[in-house]
Amino acid sequence: MKTTKGAKPSASRSKLPLAPVALVEQPWFWLMILVLGIVTIYKPVTKFDMINWDEKRYLIETPFIKNINVENIKAMFTQKVLASYNPIVLLSYAIDYKIAKEDWGWYHGVNVFFHLLNAILLFACLRKLRLKTSVAGLVTFLFALHPMAVEAVAWLAGRKDMLYTFFFLLSWLYYLMYKEKGKTNLIILSVVFALLSCLSKIQAITLPFILLLSDRLLDGKLTAKQLLNKIPYFILSVVFGLAAISGTTLVADKYEAPPDFFDKVMYSVMAFGMYVERLIVPFGLSAIHRFPLRYSTDYWISFSVGVAIICFLLFIVLRYFKKAPYVTTGLLFFGIQIFPVLHIIGYNSAIIYERFTYLAGVGLFISILSLDELLPAWSKSKLKIVGAFAAILMVFTIQRIPVWKNGETLWTDVIQKDQTAEQAYNNRGQYYDDRGEYEKALADFNSSIAVSPGKPDAWNNKCVYYFRKKDWVNAIKANDVVLSIEPKHIDGLSNRGGIYFNEEQYDSALYYYNKAAEYSPKFASAYYNLGATYYKLKNFRTAADQFLKAINYFPEYSKACTFLALTYAQLDKFDSAFYYSGMAERLSVKAGAYRAASMEYISIGNQAYAAGDTAKALASYLSGAQIDPTNAETFYDVGGVYLMMKDIPKAREYWKKTLSVNPQHVNATDWLQRTGGMN
Repeated sequence: MKTTKGAKPSASRSKLPLAPVALVEQPWFWLMILVLGIVTIYKPVTKFDMINWDEKRYLIETPFIKNINVENIKAMFTQKVLASYNPIVLLSYAIDYKIAKEDWGWYHGVNVFFHLLNAILLFACLRKLRLKTSVAGLVTFLFALHPMAVEAVAWLAGRKDMLYTFFFLLSWLYYLMYKEKGKTNLIILSVVFALLSCLSKIQAITLPFILLLSDRLLDGKLTAKQLLNKIPYFILSVVFGLAAISGTTLVADKYEAPPDFFDKVMYSVMAFGMYVERLIVPFGLSAIHRFPLRYSTDYWISFSVGVAIICFLLFIVLRYFKKAPYVTTGLLFFGIQIFPVLHIIGYNSAIIYERFTYLAGVGLFISILSLDELLPAWSKSKLKIVGAFAAILMVFTIQRIPVWKNGETLWTDVIQKDQTAEQAYNNRGQYYDDRGEYEKALADFNSSIAVSPGKPDAWNNKCVYYFRKKDWVNAIKANDVVLSIEPKHIDGLSNRGGIYFNEEQYDSALYYYNKAAEYSPKFASAYYNLGATYYKLKNFRTAADQFLKAINYFPEYSKACTFLALTYAQLDKFDSAFYYSGMAERLSVKAGAYRAASMEYISIGNQAYAAGDTAKALASYLSGAQIDPTNAETFYDVGGVYLMMKDIPKAREYWKKTLSVNPQHVNATDWLQRTGGMN
């Protein structure tokens, strides 16, 4: 067959339509779901209060978060708070305080923001691990909206979990990018983020093991090079692991017998099983899961369940390590992440804390969604089943979030689930006490004592109740119990000093305040109380020294600044009185320091006037007027001194100033009329 010269045969291609990508395999779909879900479901927490459970220590009683400067940043990086080393967390609180002061809704909003970022970062990491988009999306959805995560997100002190996870995931993501591209700057960034994660919470020390799991999953093996590039991560883990336990007494409750190694192992087994149970079936959630009574039926049941779960998961890992890489990697991820918060290393004050599964649960979710490696039929139905399960969990989360609204809702929830939770009664009592509901507070303190009479805190709060009512007899009785249980109880010693102070037994007050300062040298309130006692004894130089110590340890101590100003007024140091009055006013809008100092000068002037020292009286009244020009009494008193000096024009000048400040001042009006009229 001939063809026309120059003609070229053409190949025909049939244009088949591209198969549409399922919606669940679209990354944007999952990102949209995550953003909408987190923002909508967690929006109520931005109106929640601060819970009286660790937050007070972090946000109220830690002075160096109140101002960002070199000295305070140094303190953040060199001091532990509540026996934990979390400088990045403290720095984040300082930034919050700079922006929002004590608007706790802002702090909650920051937690939600980091939770959202963590969900996005986790989704990116899982995609880098070559999980299908739908699987990565469902795992992240479970992470983001699981009811076990509520504690970490809705509790202000959960900032530790938010930040360590944020930097952990960034480090992990950059490491996975390094594996793809081999660029050194990526692994350097990964190490930097690993450092920041360790500076946020101790659980970050698990990171190098997670990176090794990633190598094994992506490469199918571990090489010497892979081990070598983990050295910087392992160094960080060792350093921060040692820093975490140094100088820390790792006991759960100092009022109970310390655990031995057998106890730690037994409770660790129970805790491991309970974490798995509640991630799969999140019933009975509570802020406090108390230890089962030793050798009780619950004790042995919890231990048996824990052993069964551990043995089953170990069997899966050992039997199917090669056959089911994603299943076994997920289980190892969970085990590695949860191990540092079991009771082997440190003995926690509860059998489990729900926030500890915040990131660890991801491993279990990966395993569940990868079960088709072992059960091929699972691949056909897993998205529907797990999706329905996730939707049910989301409902539980919506129901769980309001529990964290304030101290009353949280501790009431704990008490409803465990009527022997003495800490919950005591904490709810403190919540009522702070709001002036004193009878409710006393009832809860008594309930706490009924459950655990051998613990001092509820007794101490009961002492404060009677202290407030000026019932010194019952206050002493409650305080006796506190100090019999713990002779070095700082608040108990301070309260004993306060009782004696109010009974004008100043020597005894000084004894107990000094004991409090001796046992807790950085306890600013002890020095404030010492200053107040010396002030009452008119030993103003010693009082000033004690107030200065209080301010040194707590620079935001507005009340100490106010009384230091009064003390300097008594010492005739006007500039210092004016300075510390101003400092108190800057620290607290409710300080009233200028007015207090002005009234102190009036008092000094009155004493001088009564002693016949008109020159000192005049100088004191003028100082009072200068320190608070809105105090009409100072101008009136100056006029009175000039009247006694028979300088009528000057007297009238100051009475007119009195009326310019307070037009209703009856005495100033009367004297002006008596000395020549109002003009």
